[in-house]
Amino acid sequence: MNIIPTHNPALPFIKANWNGNLLNEKQQYINLDGPSERGFAELFKWQFEKNQLKPLKKKQQPNVDILQTKFITQNRENGFVWLGHASYLFTLAGKHFLTDPVLYNVGPLKRFTPLPCDVAELKQIDYILLSHNHRDHADKKSMQHLCTLNPKAVILTGLNIAPLLRSWKITNPIIEAGWYQQYQLETDVQVTYLPAKHWNRRGLTDMNNMLWGSFMLQSPTQTIYFGADSGLGMHFEEIGQLFPSIDYAMLGIGAYKPEWFMHTAHTSPADALIALQQLNAKQLVPMHFATFDLSDEPLFYPKQELLQLQEQQNIDAVLHLAIGAKHQF
Repeated sequence: MNIIPTHNPALPFIKANWNGNLLNEKQQYINLDGPSERGFAELFKWQFEKNQLKPLKKKQQPNVDILQTKFITQNRENGFVWLGHASYLFTLAGKHFLTDPVLYNVGPLKRFTPLPCDVAELKQIDYILLSHNHRDHADKKSMQHLCTLNPKAVILTGLNIAPLLRSWKITNPIIEAGWYQQYQLETDVQVTYLPAKHWNRRGLTDMNNMLWGSFMLQSPTQTIYFGADSGLGMHFEEIGQLFPSIDYAMLGIGAYKPEWFMHTAHTSPADALIALQQLNAKQLVPMHFATFDLSDEPLFYPKQELLQLQEQQNIDAVLHLAIGAKHQF
């Protein structure tokens, strides 16, 4: 039986009295505050119950603008570009950081919003950040193509994910981290791997044997939180205390219905606003919607609901991005 690592001994911890990730009796990674994964009985219940929103999904269209762009990596001014779903191109201190790159259809899941650039233009990437192993975040074809274009790009990810990437014949440098560990990089940007409330699985026998998490990116001028996939949990408030000046929080608002099934793994629009408050971040940047149809709500629903909640609660600290448009700072 393979030994599941609890931390990377080469990396420092940023949290006092934290010695590594906890494992359960099955030698699986666990969340800080309870399980996130669902069993087959709950999955079958969801699949066979009536979806009240199904009529709205007929001829559904995403409600985000798409800005097709060229030479996307030539501009090294500070900022970020949303590529759809959870994929962002962050440019900080002259370096390009690409998160959870999913550039194509994923198996039977088709993209409803196109990539805003040709994949061949995604060159000169310095770091690729993989939050966890789910197929809508860690896509084999996308990773293989990107690593061919960027053979020196360093992959930053969670514990025990490197074997999966090596099985894809990826030869790029890989640095794994446990929660609250900071990667040691040759750049002015500090990147820290942090908790998320989620789970990991790609097959039938690998439940939670690869770690999931989120990222904090700190440049000399900006602090950006990439929340990846997560349900509401105690980690948001704790992260806000560890990083008291977060400028932008990229948080998911899609794949949340039915909420009885999804809420432990994904934030709804209402949950994202709660997480924004718990993080004490200056701005929410919504993501994880309008690209793939992953759940019961139609593609346009998450943004529509978020806008309604903003109006009801008089919240303007939300940055709604067009896919492909660069937000500079």
